[in-house]
Amino acid sequence: MAYRLQPLLNIRIMREDRASGELTAARRAVSTAQDAVKERKREFAEFERTKEERQDRIWAAVIGHTVGRDKIDLARDGVSRIDEEGALRLDNVRQAEAELRRRQAAAEEARAVFIAASKDRTKIDEHKSAWLEEEAKADEARAEGELEDFTGRKQNLDD
Repeated sequence: MAYRLQPLLNIRIMREDRASGELTAARRAVSTAQDAVKERKREFAEFERTKEERQDRIWAAVIGHTVGRDKIDLARDGVSRIDEEGALRLDNVRQAEAELRRRQAAAEEARAVFIAASKDRTKIDEHKSAWLEEEAKADEARAEGELEDFTGRKQNLDD
């Protein structure tokens, strides 16, 4: 006799496989987001390392020289652009970290879905194992009954 819940088991296996694929993809996304955070932090650290030097070069072009007000304003604009660049790079780090947190939350959700799908499949697998065991016992009992019928008839013929 065929296992009646086999179609349900097949569905559970497909769901578990799909959940496994989604979990793998979510973990890859977390890894990519972690790399992005590291890269943004590296860029920001590089900016911070060169920031003072760049500002000093701008001011060195003005300090100690006779210049007009517009040159001083240009120097201030250059320094303020450097500061704005720093703010943008810091914002990039924060956005990358926020994206990492979103990806980690999605990975955790995918993990929970995978665990649930695995449990559902395992329950039906256990049921199938118990059913197969019962079927084997029933087949054995039927075979034994047939053997008794056969041996019983033989004994009757001998009498």
